[in-house]
Amino acid sequence: MNIVRKAIEADLLRVVELSELWVSECITYGLGTNTVEILRNYIGDYFWVAEVDSVVVGYITGTVHESEGLAVIEKGERYLEVDEVYVHPDFRSENIGHLMVDKLLKTAEDNGITHSMVYSASKQWKKIVGFYEKHGFKMWFVQMYR
Repeated sequence: MNIVRKAIEADLLRVVELSELWVSECITYGLGTNTVEILRNYIGDYFWVAEVDSVVVGYITGTVHESEGLAVIEKGERYLEVDEVYVHPDFRSENIGHLMVDKLLKTAEDNGITHSMVYSASKQWKKIVGFYEKHGFKMWFVQMYR
């Protein structure tokens, strides 16, 4: 049975393990491993975990910001930034990432935050764009390197 719930202190070591696994996959440019200390700061409305059979297999974090005047969000308006979304490779076909994004966005909406942003340095950018488009996200800009 899949459960998405708010993260608690007891989840932090497992989330660090998942973060280390994510880094080892080499699928995201510049990604560093989280620590318990970093993750502890996220505990609250915008840190969720996904469990399968009582084992944490994914996590999502977000932070609330106030716009300084962006092309897509007016100055002074609060928005949610989706910081990290990760699901263990063995469970990626089970809709867990979508369930976690839905929980995070719903929490923001319940707290009066109607805008959200996400940035990704994923090497699988085509899949990531499609993933977030399913949640109503639109492309704002593209940055490339050579």
